[in-house]
Amino acid sequence: MPRKPRIMSSTGIYHIVLRSVNQHIIFEEDSDYRKFLYLLSDCKDKYDIKVYAYCLMDNHIHLLLNSPPDRLSSFFQSLGTRFVRWYNSKYSRTGYLFQDRFYSTVIESDRAFLAALIYIHNNPVKANICRYPSEYHWSSFNTYYGQKSNLVDITYACVIVGTEELLHRCFAFESDFSDDALFANDHRKVRHSLSDEKALSIFKSVTKLSSTSEASTVGKVERNRFVRTLKINGLTVKQVARFMNVSETTVKRLCKMDC
Repeated sequence: MPRKPRIMSSTGIYHIVLRSVNQHIIFEEDSDYRKFLYLLSDCKDKYDIKVYAYCLMDNHIHLLLNSPPDRLSSFFQSLGTRFVRWYNSKYSRTGYLFQDRFYSTVIESDRAFLAALIYIHNNPVKANICRYPSEYHWSSFNTYYGQKSNLVDITYACVIVGTEELLHRCFAFESDFSDDALFANDHRKVRHSLSDEKALSIFKSVTKLSSTSEASTVGKVERNRFVRTLKINGLTVKQVARFMNVSETTVKRLCKMDC
């Protein structure tokens, strides 16, 4: 079945979501985040893109940007190809990292822009990673509070509301703008006692592997032992399946055998 053509924004502004294949962990170390941001900045300049906001989560990425209509796909093709090539080389893996097609929502009004801006910066809070957006290191939130950045353009948001002070008030009263229904499933999987950051730490401690990408190289007997041990240590079925690169059914079956 042929793809539906992407809806193009009359303003040139889009809320973009890049998701990993099978919820694979995209960022395991600080250097992974930094490399993506470096490439994002480089591609931004090359394709004349304006970035208004970003938030890098463990298995998906949010971007709010303005793109010429003929450059959006080329921009993401270049960004994705360069990062995946680097990532696969670093973690000695092959194949895709991102889903085949990025998700985009057109932003056609000032209110929609503010809703997307606030939603993106509140991602880590919704995922129970931190209490406040300012505590998260891998988003553009603090750029709107004076942190220097050559990547993010904050002027557009300030022009919409009038001043930085008024924009900060919008951040404080996010419920007036946010439309969580658009991305209701983003964090449903992370409503558990262990954050992915803590779970990843346990994974590395138990398996002695440096990354989740190495899980596919482990023998079946050892893999099964890791699956059971990770579940005993408090990881959810979804987390174990993602980290060990197996199906949730396999995790449930192996853990049930121990009962």
